[in-house]
Amino acid sequence: MVRKHEDGLGDEALRQATGRGREEWRAHLLETGAREWDHARIARHLVEVEGVDGWWAQGITVDFEQAHQGRLPGQQKDGTFSVSVTRTLPAARLEALDAVTTAVTARHGEPHSANRAARYPVVRWRLDDGTRLSATAQPEKATGTPVSLTRERLPGHPEMEGAREEIVALLEEVAHRVG
Repeated sequence: MVRKHEDGLGDEALRQATGRGREEWRAHLLETGAREWDHARIARHLVEVEGVDGWWAQGITVDFEQAHQGRLPGQQKDGTFSVSVTRTLPAARLEALDAVTTAVTARHGEPHSANRAARYPVVRWRLDDGTRLSATAQPEKATGTPVSLTRERLPGHPEMEGAREEIVALLEEVAHRVG
């Protein structure tokens, strides 16, 4: 099941990072007239006027849009949908990314791009149905490397669950192989 942004945005963490909780940000943005603003304007306001870090500004913006502008969970600003799942794999960063790349390539063919030297190494595929899939390796933790698989440009909300199920299956397959 695809979750609302608020389900993954901890109110206490938000308050510690920004000085306000979810409901306080929603109320403040309503007072400033943000219901009529687009995504970029809301995020820019949060960064430039309110002094919020860009990462938190994006989260606050998506939460506000879902609560007050009708944005559906997983919906991007262009109207398409995306779904992402992260799994920590018991391997070094590039080894974990390579294992995921092998599994995705076996199912979807060769990637169209890769940047293994990036701050967050990434491999990307353009799929035959017009969607995109990317694998991104996060910084290593004591338990391994979190790797995110993201499917983008899905045409509607109904397609998200099937895409999520495929991503979970791919990550499970890799976890059994490297674990």
